[in-house]
Amino acid sequence: MRLIHIADADARDSYVQFASVRPSPPPTRVADGKSVVFRRYLAATEGGSHEALARAHGDDYGHALVGGDPELDLEEIGRPIEQTSTVYLSPSGDVLHAAPTIVEILLGPDGAERERRAPVETPSNVQETTPVRWGRVRMKRADAVRRLAFSRTLQLVHVDGLTYDYLHGLAKKLDEADELVLIGAGASGRDPLVFQVNGVPWRGFLEGRVDGPRYQLLLRLSNMELKLPEPTP
Repeated sequence: MRLIHIADADARDSYVQFASVRPSPPPTRVADGKSVVFRRYLAATEGGSHEALARAHGDDYGHALVGGDPELDLEEIGRPIEQTSTVYLSPSGDVLHAAPTIVEILLGPDGAERERRAPVETPSNVQETTPVRWGRVRMKRADAVRRLAFSRTLQLVHVDGLTYDYLHGLAKKLDEADELVLIGAGASGRDPLVFQVNGVPWRGFLEGRVDGPRYQLLLRLSNMELKLPEPTP
């Protein structure tokens, strides 16, 4: 488990552990009383690509496909695929034996390219001396699920009696208010949360659930807001 340095609305802070919440397993798929197992098989080879067929039979190679199936490599197609490796190709299809230089492309709200630059190193900010803290943005749980798309959920867990009292108190406060609260990083508490170097920036919303001495303090992560499409004239 990893640590997050968090402070509540009263500026009480603590380092606590967190772990990913795994979704429930999907229903078991069964056919004829037996479990269904998914396998990957080779469906095509390089010789079956459009470029290869055009070189061998011309651009209009439809009759060749019907007459002789030249796109099928009967020695390879249908073989099970167990392990794969990433291979970088140049625009001409040649194999690159060294990873290409990565360029960061910044896009504007309209989707147009604004800038190209070398990737900027983004550090993690959830274990800094300055804790992530509660913001002023709060919303009811029923409103949050309609306004935000939550992609991940982390659970904050205690390691001793002191952190139990601390996290249980946070969860109880949120559960009684039936609210989620936005938490942010940085000196202002408004920066998005980054959990690892060059990781995805997230907006984090704390949700609490309490059942007597038991509690759950969940950190819902989102980087997408749900909006109705603009009406078409």
